Order: sequence, then C-alpha cells, then structure tokens
Amino acid sequence: MQFRFLVASALPLALVAGCSSTGGTVEPSSSQTVEHEAGQSGGAESAERAAKREYLGIYSEGAQKNKPAAQAKYWKKKVGRAPNITKQFQAWYAPYPTAWAKEAQKVGAMPQIEWEPHGKGLMADIAAGESDDYLIEYANAVKAAKVPISISFAHEMNGWWYDWGTKGTKPATFVKAWRHVVDVFDKQGATNVKWLWAPNVIFPMPKVGLKQYYPGDKYVDWIGVIGYYRNKQSQKTFSTIFEPTIKKIKTFSKKPILLAETGVQTGQGRDKKISDLLSKVAKRKDIIGLIWFSMDKRKTEGTDYRLEVNKSSLKTFRSYVTKYPFGRP
Repeated sequence: MQFRFLVASALPLALVAGCSSTGGTVEPSSSQTVEHEAGQSGGAESAERAAKREYLGIYSEGAQKNKPAAQAKYWKKKVGRAPNITKQFQAWYAPYPTAWAKEAQKVGAMPQIEWEPHGKGLMADIAAGESDDYLIEYANAVKAAKVPISISFAHEMNGWWYDWGTKGTKPATFVKAWRHVVDVFDKQGATNVKWLWAPNVIFPMPKVGLKQYYPGDKYVDWIGVIGYYRNKQSQKTFSTIFEPTIKKIKTFSKKPILLAETGVQTGQGRDKKISDLLSKVAKRKDIIGLIWFSMDKRKTEGTDYRLEVNKSSLKTFRSYVTKYPFGRP
C-alpha cells in the first residue's frame, strides 16, 4: 500500500479544536454542478493510484513552512519517506499561491489549500454571491496553474470555535456557501480540484449533527476527519477517537476518508498510540491516508505533537511509513 505525505500549519483554539494559521480575512453567480469523482488527480501521479489509500501528511512550521522542496528533503531524512502532498492555510481574499503550487508539483506533491473564511457573516455573503469577483479570480488562477490540488473549505464546521461553525453560521447557510464556491469553480472550468469536507471528531460536541452540514456527494470528493490523541481526554484509541465519527459519516456518504489533522501528544504510551493510529489507517480500505501535525503547542494548549522530540516515537513512526510504505521513496 502506498500513502502520500501532507504538510499543514495550525493554531489550536482549544483542546477539542483542530488547527488554523490565518488570523482572519485579508480584506475585502452561477450554479452549474459537476460531480467530483474521488481519486482522479493527485500530485504528479496517475488518477488510478490516487484512489488507493495513498496519502500521508506531516506538517511543521519554522524554516520549512510553505516550502515543499525543503519539507520533502527534511522528512525524507527523518522518516525515510518523502512528503508528496503539502498544505497551506489561507484566509479568505488571499490570492492563489501559484508559485507554491508549482513547486509542490515539481517535487511530486499535491498542494492542498486550507481555506478559512474568517469574519462575522462572511459565509452568508459567500452564499449570496457577494464574494464572486474574488472567487472567479481565484478559480481562474487555479485553472491557469494546471496543477491538481485539494481544497479544504471551512473545516471543523461542527465546532463552535470558528465564525463558520455552530455559533456563527447556520447549517443551511454553510451548505449554501459551500455549494456556491464549488459551482463558481466549475463554471470557470477549474475542475482540477479535490474538495475536502473536514469536520472535527464528534465526541466534544455529540449533539451537533454532521449530516446537516454536508453539501452532498456532488460537491465533495473526500471527507476529512480531524482528531488528536490528547493526554487529558478520555478517548485514547483509534476506536474511541475516530470510529464514532466515521460511523456517523457512513450513514450519509461513502466518499473516501482522509484523517485531515491528527497527532499524538508527547507523554507516557506515545509509541503505542502512534502504532495504534498508523496500523489502523494502514489496514483500512475506506481511509486514503492521514495528515500528522508535528507541532509544538506547549505555549497555547500545553501539548507537543512534534515527532522529532522523541527518538523512540520517531523510530516507531519511521517503521510504519517504510514498512507499508507511506509517502514517496
């Protein structure tokens, strides 16, 4: 089995939340629907391979941030396999990073955009077409670059910590905005995109239904699930962290699943948890890969997910990604 590496960036808001690196917006249509078949594009490799559980991501910031070539070199040395998908967080109204996308493609990586529509009422504005000038410009830039990419729009919508989440945006508005974004891209002919719908794992907010936020299979290629192995939570295993969410998702969609953000906090039993995570992903046919956030969050949330701080953890991680293998040679 082959996996691909993904690299991302983050700023956690709470122990239950995932990550973000944009502080808000930079500043300040049509409805032609095209169903996006998962597995049709992926980095520099063939469409056929992209549907075979190929993706693995590692993210770290510092000197490597948004530098696909540097990321590939660093992680190849550390874990024995090279990243082949790389991620950049962007605020709404930021321009498409064409040079970055092309650099990623050059080193065999699929670029992924984490698109964050920060701003009170912005999702409603997007749904109403008030951002169409920006959307059209962005979609045309994606099309012109001719690089297969993945876009994760408004992730963790089932949480309360973002403007597009439960406290700031109604489910119907979220769905309308999502569909409108995809429709604009399709009308512009920017069909070289895999759309990733990525909720947080449900155990921190079990009463929030996922289906009400789902735009529908015609508007989604991959489903992302965001969850972490944290020492202070009672959920300690793959079966308790991820399985309940995956089970819920399967009641309304059978799209391929990517663990869109994950990591194991440093501390007792870390190697065992890393083994639990990677072995489960490696054996499942419904999960196409995962994204590990190798981040130091001690100052903001008292956690540390960096792989390289523990030699034994790095060795455990390396043993799995080279055995199956994950990523590129």
